[in-house]
Amino acid sequence: MVINMKKIATNLTLDSFSSNEDIPESIGEENNKIQTILSSICWNIGNPSIDRAKKQALWLKAQNFDLLFLTECKKSEGCIFLERYFQNFGYHVIFPKPDNNEYGVMIISKIKPEPSNFSKLMTELGDRLISIKVPLAEKFIEIIVTYVPSRNATEDRKARKKHFLENLLLCFKQDPISHNRIFCGDFNILEPDHDPHYSFFENWEYNFYSDLLKFNMLDIYRYFSPTTKEYSWIGRTNDGYRYDHFFASIDLLPQIIECKYLHEPREMKLSDHSALVCKINKIWAL
Repeated sequence: MVINMKKIATNLTLDSFSSNEDIPESIGEENNKIQTILSSICWNIGNPSIDRAKKQALWLKAQNFDLLFLTECKKSEGCIFLERYFQNFGYHVIFPKPDNNEYGVMIISKIKPEPSNFSKLMTELGDRLISIKVPLAEKFIEIIVTYVPSRNATEDRKARKKHFLENLLLCFKQDPISHNRIFCGDFNILEPDHDPHYSFFENWEYNFYSDLLKFNMLDIYRYFSPTTKEYSWIGRTNDGYRYDHFFASIDLLPQIIECKYLHEPREMKLSDHSALVCKINKIWAL
């Protein structure tokens, strides 16, 4: 795809939006405040067009999250628009733009991030994974965001996904125990006891979920909602899949006050995925 940067620059002006009342204020003054809650959202944005990216940008900015973890991003006009839009308001944006029409991830943060040690381990994973650390009180919290390749019936797609998950687990084995880690994204896998159970998913896909428990991490959504049936993606035949996940180090769990799905962006047709919100209750400084 050829990126028309002139078009993007034009669309980045405030006049490109339908109403100036929809344009949020800059975060400049917020950067000098002490917050007691670190709020984050993880969302598969579906590589949006420019028009849909505008709507996503306005909706995301209005939610006022500190950290945005976006998956299914491409080197496309829509995703580059989101990058420039939030930079325009003073956010820090990390967006390694994938080549060869590949997908990747994007992190948008009010807090200036730093590379984490996990980044050194992930050379085999390309732009489908970003690892950062941000200050949380007197410590740092490590954040790993990924978009796992999807699968279909073809053997090459399944093999690609399996290879990615195997490499990801190898990274965790090299850095197995963390007391302040969050791992989130669209994993394109389900929990082993997912209801309904889909037989076309294979054991190595379900096992990835279970293997994460070996690295001192728990599924935060399940921690708060042990038995709730809730889905982040709905198929064409109205079958539900919980593809999007938030895991955290066990030691972080006492600080986490909320983890829930936000279905509004899917219902508004801003994406075909619901978002996942996580809030941490601890004083942190910018």
